Amino acid sequence: MLRNCKVDVVVVGVAFCYNEITKLKEDFIMKLQDKIIKHRKANGWSQEDFAEKLNVSRQAVSRWENGTALPDAQNILQISKLFHVTTDYLLNEDYESDRDIPMVKTATQETEDLFLRKKRLHLIAAICFTVSWFCALMGVVNSINDIQFTLSIFMLSLCACNAVAQFILYFKKR
Repeated sequence: MLRNCKVDVVVVGVAFCYNEITKLKEDFIMKLQDKIIKHRKANGWSQEDFAEKLNVSRQAVSRWENGTALPDAQNILQISKLFHVTTDYLLNEDYESDRDIPMVKTATQETEDLFLRKKRLHLIAAICFTVSWFCALMGVVNSINDIQFTLSIFMLSLCACNAVAQFILYFKKR
């Protein structure tokens, strides 16, 4: 398919031949009109439903989706709110989702890192409370008088509850 092609552009390791494969390059780029169609259909809205939500005519939506017209700034903002995406995602053709936006990538990674750190801390706390529970159990077994016995039982129940809570938090999914 790429025989006798002169490579003009290299995008993410994929070579495009200007005269034969220009169409393939366009497949990697998601234009505003494609994003509007994709999200409108994903929400199950007809052009008329979508137009009604934006207080514009169905013909305006049709022109946006055909690429013969562009929504104004106010409509772009409303569209981004309706679709729960950023205006950057809508306007930048290189972004296929909000996750492609550098700041969103960074924030997503930081959130993932924080979540994993929290999970580790819950596991450490669960292990510590389990060890404390065994120590409190030894206190119950070796208690000499009623006061020691009562305090040991209290510590035992407190450690057991905390250990269970920490294990639950560790195994809890997001």
